Formats: sequence, C-alpha cells, structure tokens
Amino acid sequence: MLEKIKNDKYLKNAVILLSALTIIRLIISAFVGLDGGPAYYAMWSTRLELSYFDHPLMSSTLVRLSTEIFGWNSFAIKFPGIMCYLITSIFLYKTVKELNGSSKGAFYATAIFNFIPWIASSFGIKALTPDIPFLMFYLMSFYYFVKLHKTLNPKYFYIIGVIAALGIMSKYKMVFVYPALLLAMIFEKKLHPLWKRKELYISAFIGLLGTIPILIYNFNHDFASFQYHLVQRQGHITFVPMDFIEFLGNQIAIMGIFVPIMLFAYFFKQRKTETGKLIFYFIAPAVFIFSFTNIFFGKSMQNWWASVYLILLCLYGTKEQFGKFDKFVLRFTVFVTIVGTTFYLHPFGVKLKQSSNFLDHHLFDNAAEDLSDIIKSYEEQNKPVYIGTPRYRTTAMLNVYMPEQKIYSMDYRKGDQFQLWYPSQELIGKNVIYFRGGSQLKQTPEKIFKYDNVKLIKKTTHVYNSKFQRDFYFYEIENYQGLK
Repeated sequence: MLEKIKNDKYLKNAVILLSALTIIRLIISAFVGLDGGPAYYAMWSTRLELSYFDHPLMSSTLVRLSTEIFGWNSFAIKFPGIMCYLITSIFLYKTVKELNGSSKGAFYATAIFNFIPWIASSFGIKALTPDIPFLMFYLMSFYYFVKLHKTLNPKYFYIIGVIAALGIMSKYKMVFVYPALLLAMIFEKKLHPLWKRKELYISAFIGLLGTIPILIYNFNHDFASFQYHLVQRQGHITFVPMDFIEFLGNQIAIMGIFVPIMLFAYFFKQRKTETGKLIFYFIAPAVFIFSFTNIFFGKSMQNWWASVYLILLCLYGTKEQFGKFDKFVLRFTVFVTIVGTTFYLHPFGVKLKQSSNFLDHHLFDNAAEDLSDIIKSYEEQNKPVYIGTPRYRTTAMLNVYMPEQKIYSMDYRKGDQFQLWYPSQELIGKNVIYFRGGSQLKQTPEKIFKYDNVKLIKKTTHVYNSKFQRDFYFYEIENYQGLK
C-alpha cells in the first residue's frame, strides 16, 4: 500500500490532504464552541433513546461513545463528525476509482468535497449533526451498489442492506436508497437476473430493521417525529416557484458559485452513459422530492441536497481530462474555504481561556456561569429552581455547560426534544427563571407569556474581543401561566 501511494502522485496528494485536514480539524475542534443546532444534538447524547423528536439515534450514540472515552468537552463532541468526514472522503475517492475514474479525478472530487463552503465555512469542525453520518452511509451504499453493478455478485446486497439500516438510523432521508435501487433494478437489464436472488429480499428486510427503533419510539410518543416532519413542518400547500429560485440561489452560496453548475452540467453531458445512468438512479428520488417540497411547501432546507452533490461528485471525478477551468474551480473553492474559515473563527477566533474547554464564541459559557450564580442564590434562599429559555437552541447552548441542569424549552411551538423531556406545562403555577440571549433577544417574556408578574433579575454583557460582545437577560416570572 505504501509503495502504491509513493508511486501514485494524486493518491499521495489525497492522503496528504485528508491527513492534514483531519489533524487541523481535530486541533481546532478543541478550541471552538458549539452552535445552537450541534449543541442540541450533543445534548441528546446525555440521554440515549431509541430515537428523538427530530431525527434518529445515530448521531447521539456516536457522540456518547466519544464523550465516554474523551470526557464531556468540545473535542469529544466533535470527534465523531470529523471521523465521519474522513471516512466519507475515503469512500468518495474509492467510488470514483470504482467507476473507472483516474487518481487525478478522484483527488479533484475529494478535494472539492472537503473545500466546498457548505463544509469549509466551519472547516468541518461543528459537532455531529445527523446529516454527517447519513452522508457517509449514503455514499457507502452507492459505492457497494457500483460494485454490485460491476460484478453482479449478490453478496453486495447484504452489505447495502446493513448500510441502509445504519443510514436510516442516522436520518430519514436514507430511505431514498430504496427507490434508487428499485429504479436501477427495473431499468438496468444486466441486473434483471438478480430479481431471482434471495439476497435482494433479505437485504431489503435487513435495511428495514433500521426503522424498528424509530417506530417503537414514535409509537411510545404519539408519533411525534412523523407529525412534525409530515404535518407541522410542511404547513399548507402553496405554489411558490420564486421560493425555489431563491433556494437555488442559496445552493450556489453554500456550494460555491461554480461547483453546482459544474456538477449538474457534467451530469447532463454524461446522462446517457452507463455511469451517468447509475448516478441518475441515486439522485433522481431526492431531486424530485426536494424540488416538489420546495415549490409547493417552500420548506426544503439547504442541506437536504448534500447527498445529491456528493453523488454528482463521484461522476465528476470520472472526467477524462481536467483542464484550466477545473483547476480554477478547485483553487477558487479553496480560496472561499480560507475566507469562510477565517470568518467563522474571527472575530470570534481561536482564543485560549481557562474558564471553559468549549471556548464558545457565542459567549454562552459566560451566560452559563451567570445562571449558575443565580441558581446558587436561589438555593441559598431555599427557593425552588425552574429554568426556561425561548427555544431549543438557546436551551442547548446553555445546557452543554451545565448538562445535569434541567432546562425547559418554552416557546418553540412546533416542538423539540427538550419539550418531550421537560414539558413546559410542568411550569404552570411556578416561579420561573427565564433566560434570553443570543439570537433570541426579541423573545421578551412580556410578549409571549401569561403570568402574575415579571422582573429582571440580572443583565450581563460579555465581551469576546473588541469586535464582538453579547447581552444576556435573566428574569423571574412569577406564577407562570403558559403562552399567550
């Protein structure tokens, strides 16, 4: 293997690139705090369940394994995500080679994946969101499908089935593997003999095993996840094509100006080739569903298309020649990465300080210290302590610094995992310490709650550096009576 790396220039470059990026990400991860979403998923790991309100269990399980080994800190929470990025990159390289692409093409595809703004704006150092293991498993399923298509060896069905189960336990979008494989089995004549093989049906059953924890969880929680994703999140059907156009513009912003156009243009050029058809099977279900959702509901999230781009990168890597434009796109993407990473880290910055191993550029570590002081004063007066915040992101960003503290998410009307753990109805008739800060400064208690009285306990202003500071407010809500 070492001899192969030594003699293959682009394989050597890929190994150096991935090794360097992984080391850099691991180092930086220890010194940069958590955003609201990643903090929310990190808090899931403190209470392992079969599934969760928003997504399945994979991300929380991986974070829990990491924190059991490395302790409750920023590095441990982010470590699994960084490793998933590395594994995804390796399989991207392997998939291009399996599609008969060159080492140069595999390197270009892998490099673009690691430097697109979608990943590079935070340099791949955010905590493990459900998308990260999902993308890993989705690409792995495509890799083994390519091997199945090439060899017609039905044993690969078993591998795909196991990967599908793990992917479904990462994110619901993994179900797109099933229509993708169905399309391939119907339209690829060389696969037709495999309809008679038992491995196909056994693997389909294995894949569906990944839904069992999700189904049990939802059965025990009034199908909360399904109601949220299929009903509450979508709202009413409306025809909003302009929203879709705006969404496409956002894709250019998160993927880079040239990358989306380049990937889809090359797919269109190769759509009738054997490789182009294999790519089509794995992107068509997602493209159709996401486009339909965005046009008629306006609710398609930007990151939903990540799996589409990842598969398109496999096709891009099979190009026979890489000219000046390809070099320009890669260099431009690297440049955007440097700018994006710099923006993410500064003015917030990597700054050593003794108060917290999270080094939170959102300053919620300081807010958690303020809240701890208030809690202590309440306990000294023998007052019961009930803590609430406007919504789950704020709740989570406080909770990572005091994971043993019970904190209520009080005003996210579509629900969240905290509201399943700690229903805000439990606060009715209680005096509540209410916290607001960060992006939730407009959520004043006077606007959203019913109560007998409210008073400001404390306001603090914390300064990160000369360019960044934040205000945090702590109230006491007397005799809380719910939302207005």
